Amino acid sequence: MDGHAVDPAITASLPQHPFLLTARVDDLRTGLVTAWAQQCSESPMLVTVAVPRGTEIEPLIRDGRTFALTALDPDDRLIPRRFNPPPPRAEDPFVGMRLLTAATGCPILRRGRFWLDCELVGHLAPDCSHRIYIGQVVASGVCSMSSDPSETPAVTHAASAN
Repeated sequence: MDGHAVDPAITASLPQHPFLLTARVDDLRTGLVTAWAQQCSESPMLVTVAVPRGTEIEPLIRDGRTFALTALDPDDRLIPRRFNPPPPRAEDPFVGMRLLTAATGCPILRRGRFWLDCELVGHLAPDCSHRIYIGQVVASGVCSMSSDPSETPAVTHAASAN
């Protein structure tokens, strides 16, 4: 069922920000660029992210029960080229990139604006092009633009996993 046509000026004003969504299970890890992520609860802090059906990241999110989001600089051209379209499952798109891990072990880019490390608490599968994954933020931080690879970005929020 197609929905009502919406004026493009309206959709352009909705909150959208480029994010790199990442997930991992064992030695497999991948990511994809999405503009559809937002906060949906304050206590506990929950975020939703829309993921296209059938992408390589979906089984990793479901099996690992975790994901991470890095807010990208809108002018960043490298990350969208590397992750959009999402890389094939056999490739590790993070080779050569400066990363960190937090509570869940999902790869988090050191470049970007901020990051959220999340445990999966639910998902919705409406009859449409994307599935919605809901994550509880267990750690977050501001990315460091320092050239020193040993510098760890500040963690601004950390919660114990229940």
